[in-house]
Amino acid sequence: MSGKIFQFSFGDGYAGSAKIAILSSGLLAEKGYRVTLFVSQDSLTEKRGKEKEEESKSKSERGGNLKIVALDSSQKFNLLFEEIVEWFEKEKPDFVISHHSLDRKVGLNLKRKFGKRFTNIAYRHNITKSAPIIGAILYNYYFDYLIACSGGVGKSLTSSGIFKKKVEVIHNGIEAPKNIDEISSAEIKIKYKLQEKIVLGLSTWFHKERKGFDILFNAFSKFDDKYILLLVGIPETQQTEVINYAKEFGIDKTKLIMPGYVDNIWEFYKAMDIFLLPSRSEGFSLALLEAGVAGLPIIASDIPGNNEFIKDGENGLLFQTNNPEVLKDKIKLLSENNELKNKLSQNAQHLVFKKYLISHYADRLDEFLKSTIKQIVK
Repeated sequence: MSGKIFQFSFGDGYAGSAKIAILSSGLLAEKGYRVTLFVSQDSLTEKRGKEKEEESKSKSERGGNLKIVALDSSQKFNLLFEEIVEWFEKEKPDFVISHHSLDRKVGLNLKRKFGKRFTNIAYRHNITKSAPIIGAILYNYYFDYLIACSGGVGKSLTSSGIFKKKVEVIHNGIEAPKNIDEISSAEIKIKYKLQEKIVLGLSTWFHKERKGFDILFNAFSKFDDKYILLLVGIPETQQTEVINYAKEFGIDKTKLIMPGYVDNIWEFYKAMDIFLLPSRSEGFSLALLEAGVAGLPIIASDIPGNNEFIKDGENGLLFQTNNPEVLKDKIKLLSENNELKNKLSQNAQHLVFKKYLISHYADRLDEFLKSTIKQIVK
């Protein structure tokens, strides 16, 4: 018996970390763990989680090892915690894995209440640039381990005062369609009139500084009307802000395509000619891996996380965030050099399939969980 796991992933479900929580829950259940994933009511995580739960049931004669529990995460914390305590006392999990800030608050309070009855694991999906001393003290005292999604995130945790022995780096992985080479972008290109365009694509949410939209727009403003920006994942509530910000760089809204959050993400990747990731800060971008699987040439900022996957000139191109002119030059280079585009995209796709699928991630997480059990036994 591999043990029982409580995973917590409260929130709307649009973040990549929610994907990791759902996919890893399903695969850990397949490996024999009994997994309960706690999510927010009426969230995308609940919807996707329920689909994964049904999939788990269909694969097992015993009804599956995955259970989705949707709670009202907007209620007062003490009321939410009371519900979780009832579940804890009934199920008696061996591991608690928390993905976001509210989740980690749950994990911390469960440790306060139940002590050594379980192994408490906090997941960090983003680099922490600063953390109060009291934060490091609480993490060191109440959490047995912290999983970092990249080496950069791991270093940021130890720099903030987290004990190195508590930090385990497990790189993210993605779920890739087996028929990726057969997926067509024809309908997308017709719908958005992209047939004669050079499509520069991103899959992201909007944050001027962190996601590098100033860098992006500075470089993009230098290109003519043949170039189009396809920004996937930006909700309608933010799109006016994006349009207004682009205007500051002289970019007309007709050069921006924002379909919002989409279910058929792979068709949109296939509609792109070059994938861009100009962020100033990333954990270990799922979009970067997805672009690799989709066979896209990638240009990314040379920052921790990105440069753990991209090797400049081998499977993508890197640029310094303080020099947007270089981004412009590298876009132009790939637009004109099909041989280089093909080399970079083929190498990126090969690397994802070799090391960064969600199955690879689940294997590493499984090994880590088993190693913690061995340490407890010792």
